[in-house]
Parts: sequence; structure tokens; C-alpha cells
Amino acid sequence: MAGFNNQPPVSEFRRPTSWGRTRSPKNILSAHRAGINASGDGLTLTGAATSGAYTTENQRFLTVVLTTYNTSFKVQGYMHASGQWADIKGSPTINAVGSWVVEINGIDQVRFVSGGNTVLYAACSTF
Repeated sequence: MAGFNNQPPVSEFRRPTSWGRTRSPKNILSAHRAGINASGDGLTLTGAATSGAYTTENQRFLTVVLTTYNTSFKVQGYMHASGQWADIKGSPTINAVGSWVVEINGIDQVRFVSGGNTVLYAACSTF
């Protein structure tokens, strides 16, 4: 039979690029994620700086772990619908080492604004 091909077109092969619903936090800073330019699993901001944008993939919670003393930072969110960056209410504007969970329902991307040298880790989850 001429012209018969049993191989499906390339468009039928799907490579998963999102996490879907997640129970445990997934690192959003990891270098293995497409489009992320962070080195390693953490983020280091030197001086008063703003990080790049990190995709949340419509997860519900953002967990942030700050590992540097005597620094302050805050979390900002971006919604494609508004096209604006804004401080996330309930996000930590802190000057201490610790871990915080922030609800980010509906936020498409997050970024971190530092007031000094900051080392932090960030992850997102659905539950």
C-alpha cells in the first residue's frame, strides 16, 4: 500500500512542561526549569535589587525561605490580565530568617524585591 504511514505526526507527542496539581512544594528557582536563569536551587540578590520573573503555573501557595540575616525583602505578583506588578498582600516584608507561606491564587508570575544582600529559596504548591 503506497502512502500508508503508521507513525503519528509530531504534534501528537506531548512533552509535559507543567506540574499540574502538586501536594508538595516545587522549586520555582531551579535551573532545570525552562526560562529560568537562576543558578542552583536558591536565589541570591546583591544590594537593593529586583529578581527576574518566576512562573507560578497557577499554583495556590508560595513558600519562601529566607536564609540571610539583616536583610529585608518583599514579594510582588504579576497577572497577565492586568499587565501590572504589585506587592502581594500578606507577603512578608521582613527583616529576619525564616519560612513564610503566601497565598498567590491567580498570580501568574512572582518576583522578589530585596533591600540588601539576600539569599532565598522559593517553591509553589496547590495544597
